[in-house]
Formats: sequence, structure tokens, C-alpha cells
Amino acid sequence: MYLEKIDITDQLPRAHGALRLKSAGKSKIRNLFQQGSTKALFPRKVNGLECVVINTSGGLTGGDKFSNIIECEDQSKLTVTTQGCERIYKSNDGSAAIVENKIVLKNTASIYWLPQETIVFDQGKIKRELKVSLSSEAEALIVEPVIFGRLAMGETNISGCFDDTIEVCVDGKIIFLDKTRLSGNISKLLKRQAVAAGGSATASIIFKSKRAKLLLNRFKDHLNSYSGVSLIKDNFLVARLIAPTGYELRQMLVPIITEITDKNLPKAWRL
Repeated sequence: MYLEKIDITDQLPRAHGALRLKSAGKSKIRNLFQQGSTKALFPRKVNGLECVVINTSGGLTGGDKFSNIIECEDQSKLTVTTQGCERIYKSNDGSAAIVENKIVLKNTASIYWLPQETIVFDQGKIKRELKVSLSSEAEALIVEPVIFGRLAMGETNISGCFDDTIEVCVDGKIIFLDKTRLSGNISKLLKRQAVAAGGSATASIIFKSKRAKLLLNRFKDHLNSYSGVSLIKDNFLVARLIAPTGYELRQMLVPIITEITDKNLPKAWRL
């Protein structure tokens, strides 16, 4: 009997998820759409609106695709976080997981974009894009932390692909554009002095606010010698954090976020 060989990788299920959220007025949900593996929960909050995004598939792998569009207008104050760390697992077919995030702020709206760490495992591949469009009056705190490998499990030499783009526009003009691409032996690249000096955890922080200049020096107090912060405009602050481990990264991140949000750190970050 002849049995035809079947490539099971062609039959592997792929996770897809989408979230469309619009808040307006005094932090009220105007529109909400969620699809596939993306779910949103809204814990009770005294001031503003908090959205906890959940990936019910449990992680990302090659071929998965997720898309989120967040819009805020009027005087809306929105905090967006995740239930836990997002995990990028080994890609069996060599393709990348795709994550596309878009944030639009109008009028005097504000957003705290505070996803927990993205953890890239060995042979994980991800292509991620975050586009932020702000009015000149809007306020935004954008935090994107990433950890490469699982040190607790001895995963210290990882390969894969991390392709990340962050773009911020104010009144239609690009104010900040950052592209990061680590491909091949990621751990080897991170050991380069000009890349991460051996660190395995990093975070980008963008803070557009009238308070940015006032917080600059206090911001610096929380950074280690590998991290830095710059004020590229009076109301626009950018920082890059680098740490040996995810735990040490959080030791910098949590005090910074706590101070900027006036001790209003999402509960998911404290669990």
C-alpha cells in the first residue's frame, strides 16, 4: 500500500485576532469590536478607562496575525495593558508572527500604552509595527519592553528574527521613527557593545506630554549605566532601557511608569 506523505506544517492552525476600540467623552467606550483570539476586559477604574488585552491562543508563532486599532478623542483617558507577557514561540515553517498596532489620539485625549514584556524564545520570529498618530494637545506614554530568551531555563543562546518598527506622528508629521531588526544569532548580536552590551532585556519609552521636561531628571535617577533618555522636544521624551535580565529591567520600568502615571500602575503589572 502506498501512503502519500503529507506535510503537517501546512495543516497547523494559525491564530488570528483583532481589536477595535474607540473611547470618547469622559473615558467612555464608544465602539468595541473583538475577533478571534483577541479579547478585551475592562477592570473598574476610578479615573479613566483601562483595557486589558488577552491573547487566548497563549502566545504567537509563525503565521499568526494580530491587529489592534485604538482611538481616543475628546477628554478620554485610556490605559491599555496585557494580561501577561506575550510569548513568541519557535516558528516551525520559518514564517514570522505579524503584529500590527495603531493608536490615534485626537483633541486632549491621553493614552498609557503599557503592554507587559514580549518574550522571544529560541527560533521565534516576529514582525511588529506600532503606529501612533497624535494631535498636538494629546498626551501619550508608550512603553514596549522585550526579553530575549528564558534565562531561568538556561536559554541564553537564541536565534530567530525580531523585526520591530515604532512610528509617532504629531499633527501628521513624523516626530519619532525607530526600526530594530535582529536576525540570525540574536544573542551574539546583543553581546555587541553598540547593541546591548550583553543585555537580554530592553525597553523603549516614549512620553509626549507637557510634563516631559519636568520629569527628565527624575527619569534619569532610575536608569542604569547602559540606559539613556533624551528630550528631543520640550514636550517629547524618548528613552531606551537595557538590562541583563527581565527582572532588572522591571526594577527600572516600574518606578518610571509609576511616577508618570501618578501611582496608577495597572494591576496586571503587579500580579
